[in-house]
Amino acid sequence: MVQEKMQSTTSRPFIRSLAGILPVVLPADWQLLTLADFPEITSPIDAPALTLEALQSPHGTATLDSLLAPHNTVCILIEDLTRTSPKKIILGVVLNLLRKRGIPAANISIVIALGTHRPLSRLELVETFGEETVAKYTFVNHDCYAPDLKPIGRLASGTEVKINKLATEADFRIGIGSIFPHPLNGFGGGGKILFPGIADFDSIFEHHLRHSFRGHSALGHLAGNEFHEEVTALALAGKLNFIVNSVLNHNDQLHQVVAGDPILAHLAGAAICRDITSRYFQAQADITIISAFPYSEGPQIMKPLAPAGMITRVGGTIVLYADCRTPLPESYFAACQSFRSHHGADLRRAVLDHFANNKPIMEGAPPELNMSMAQAILAQNDFDIILVTGDIPPGQAARLGFHHAANLQDGVQLATEHHAKPTVNVIPAGGVILPVINKNSPLSC
Repeated sequence: MVQEKMQSTTSRPFIRSLAGILPVVLPADWQLLTLADFPEITSPIDAPALTLEALQSPHGTATLDSLLAPHNTVCILIEDLTRTSPKKIILGVVLNLLRKRGIPAANISIVIALGTHRPLSRLELVETFGEETVAKYTFVNHDCYAPDLKPIGRLASGTEVKINKLATEADFRIGIGSIFPHPLNGFGGGGKILFPGIADFDSIFEHHLRHSFRGHSALGHLAGNEFHEEVTALALAGKLNFIVNSVLNHNDQLHQVVAGDPILAHLAGAAICRDITSRYFQAQADITIISAFPYSEGPQIMKPLAPAGMITRVGGTIVLYADCRTPLPESYFAACQSFRSHHGADLRRAVLDHFANNKPIMEGAPPELNMSMAQAILAQNDFDIILVTGDIPPGQAARLGFHHAANLQDGVQLATEHHAKPTVNVIPAGGVILPVINKNSPLSC
């Protein structure tokens, strides 16, 4: 069930950062509606045991070992470093199961499902999966531009979709990924490990532009979500046979493991994720203070603007605290500045029209950069954004259309200039949360 946690004005708000807990001192005339914190996790998580339990009780299919024979070739698709799931442990459990089933290491390939992300260096592979595993098995970074990608089907528009040939040539495909709230797919995990994980650039790009930020393609939505539905259809077309997914909590840490049929196991995992990441809010507030935690990569820090927008009234202010350990390129700032200057007041319509016509915000940039820029531009269409960070200079924040503050208290002070006696919501960790407005509250609209 969704947990309800109402906070009074006596609560002491704070946010989470990579450095730890940061207190937020609110002015006396501010009314704190909700502090959306999560309970601390004190008991250790036994990742190997959870993985074994999931493999022994899969959703919607027979157990993995019973589906395989010793002569089979297996392609394992595994997520990259943008998630902090226990990939090494889960992969180790799966590989040990395959070994016991009699499948030799030579019959197993492991593809890093990068989508359009950067490749992992050998050092990163070793640090992530271990020297012994990297030496014993074939690891391959997916290349979305590779000339030997194989067709598996088409987008609804008719565009051909191609995927990594190692997956098409294998007898069996296993996806290892993570389930967490996703601003476009509803939840991560499931079929995303195949599409966009090991697909070609053109189909990924078109799919993202066509389905993003419209209809039910939104945080926490699966039913009627065209973005998610096309991902699922292409995962089936690419014959993804089995998934092993980590369900991540608000700290981006393992909570549970689900395994089995790519559709049914993902639905089960999404239900668990919804239960542990949903929080009630009394109402949309004048001001929302939110941390981008656990995101720290440049393009990723814009994702918490989605949940913040759900619990802030139109015309209100979002104070976004962000550790930005991986910098944004100069071209990102230039593209945002150019788009804003060319499209005037109705930025939302401009973004949606661009994407509907398969036109990016920045030509030549990968989908994740264009999605990030779209999130930044769409948010400022409805809200004033104050970016609190020491990692992006004030001048660069201004090019995004944001105000800038060097620290949280400066951000709070800047927000007071826009609102007299405001209501406020505080989200300590905005990267993994599903906001729910409490419609029974007298404060809700």
